[in-house]
Amino acid sequence: MLKKLPTAVTALVLALSLTVAPVHAGIPTNPNTGGIPGSWTSGTSPAAIDPNKPAILFVHGLNGSAKTWYDGNDMYQKAYDAGYQTAFINLHDITGTSQSMWDNGELLAGKIKEISQHFGKKLVIVAHSKGGVDTQSALVHYNAYPYVSNVITLGSPHHGSQLADLAYSDWAGWLATAIGYQSPGTASVQTSYMSYFRSVTDNHVNAGKNKVYTFAGNNFSNGSFTHFLGGLYLEDFGPNDGVVTVSSAHLPGGKMVNVGNWNHTSIKTGTATFNLLKPYLVLQTANAKQNLVEIASPPKKVLDGDQSGVSSFIRGGQHSGSASETFTVENAVYSVKLDWIGSTPLTKLDIVAPDGSVESVPVQPVEDTGIFAGAWHHTATLSNPSPGEWTITAGSDGPAAYLFTAAYEAGGPSKVKVKRGSDGKKLKVEADGLKNGRTQVQYSVDFVETDAKSDKLKKKAPKISKPKRIKQKERLVSPAEELAIPTVEGAGIYNVTAEIEGETESGHKFRRTLVKSIYVDEQGNTYSN
Repeated sequence: MLKKLPTAVTALVLALSLTVAPVHAGIPTNPNTGGIPGSWTSGTSPAAIDPNKPAILFVHGLNGSAKTWYDGNDMYQKAYDAGYQTAFINLHDITGTSQSMWDNGELLAGKIKEISQHFGKKLVIVAHSKGGVDTQSALVHYNAYPYVSNVITLGSPHHGSQLADLAYSDWAGWLATAIGYQSPGTASVQTSYMSYFRSVTDNHVNAGKNKVYTFAGNNFSNGSFTHFLGGLYLEDFGPNDGVVTVSSAHLPGGKMVNVGNWNHTSIKTGTATFNLLKPYLVLQTANAKQNLVEIASPPKKVLDGDQSGVSSFIRGGQHSGSASETFTVENAVYSVKLDWIGSTPLTKLDIVAPDGSVESVPVQPVEDTGIFAGAWHHTATLSNPSPGEWTITAGSDGPAAYLFTAAYEAGGPSKVKVKRGSDGKKLKVEADGLKNGRTQVQYSVDFVETDAKSDKLKKKAPKISKPKRIKQKERLVSPAEELAIPTVEGAGIYNVTAEIEGETESGHKFRRTLVKSIYVDEQGNTYSN
């Protein structure tokens, strides 16, 4: 039987319960940041503001906006519950056309100062994806470093993304024209241009004035189907989150805190990572020293793009209502994942096997939200496919453009690699497990000019127009020969699409597609990753 508590004790229990309850708990107001570049809004302030805590500025990624942090994401709520003041900003991407790290960095630098002065304290920046590159540009090249304590990047392509290279490949041109995904922002995160950015950033006098802590995801199959398809392509380059490889997320001079079971979207959610960020959300970096855990940097050969072997076949074009592509399957292939990326949803998708049998694939379009934003994915998987020539046929209600990729999982010895040649303007393709004298390489080069006349640091982002074809499918007798990249157009990004065709030792046809970008600066220096 319970006894009635004395009044004084009841009052004490009530007082203690009120003390234990978080004084800032509740639901913060939606910031509604606005729709123009540079617009920003502070989040709801906690009831008790801790002067020893920084304000957090959240910076979005490529093709994103401020709402990525609070619309369907509990990162804002987590920060509020932990007693942090917050701010959210829109960069040039809010217009629908993403801009380079130079344009976004310049815009962000001015706003960092303004936001810091608004709160009367330094900021900690939490940046997702390309937002981490934009942030470093703002701090290092546009002198915003005095207003920031630490920087935390989540899945940022500090060495670029091979998906951006793919977006500027020969076969992607038709789709790019149809949906307009090629932009200064996408061009600037090609791996070769980011190699150039690293060369003018890593040794800059301002590079070490802010502590940078990085996080990377290694599970592209966890969640978004778009990330799954991107991850299959990126597997040639190592573990990845579906958009960015783990090796690319390593920042020279920064500290890799965690490589976790995240994809490119989940890594920015509060539930997934906020508690891991907390040791670095401080005004004085010394306060966090005991919590720092640095993961060793990846081997240099990984950052140099030394692939384990190219495992994709790529085609693209346009059609008036239907289109077909053929692809081959050699021996020892246990899976081929097919992805038909179209400018419009398909109405049918058929696959014809080497024996003539036809399978109709249920059409379930999935809209891309990443590099190929605005396009639609249609997929199928071939398990233990028979060797030979296969055909995929797609149909839609009207004209459309497309990019078709086949990602192979094979257990055999047949593979091809790309390496740098004798100088920065040549590439070398190596073929293993293929018959000598039966392997040939065709390649084409597309060129995107950079603006050499810019007075903005003389490092203007690529001027984006339709890429210019400067070399049309030169045939090489053997992959042992080096691919000479014609750089006569001057400064810009040269995107190489190479087609490798050979024969396995058992006599089966082997076909793969290789995409590589090379950046040439105004002095003729070359950069590639």
